[in-house]
Amino acid sequence: MNGKRIKRILLHVPSNFLEEFDREISGVYASRNEAIRAGMTLVLKAEKRRQTQKRRTHENT
Repeated sequence: MNGKRIKRILLHVPSNFLEEFDREISGVYASRNEAIRAGMTLVLKAEKRRQTQKRRTHENT
């Protein structure tokens, strides 16, 4: 993670959601942690795109 400090978080999720998540990521990601980090990255990228689009829309009005 680029030598940055790593923070531990506690996440509460329903058991059935976690079981489904584990099934879906099996063989795709090396670990649950890796899959969750990948998901967080996707959310951050999507949010940055949304904010950029919002700014552009605001600038054009």
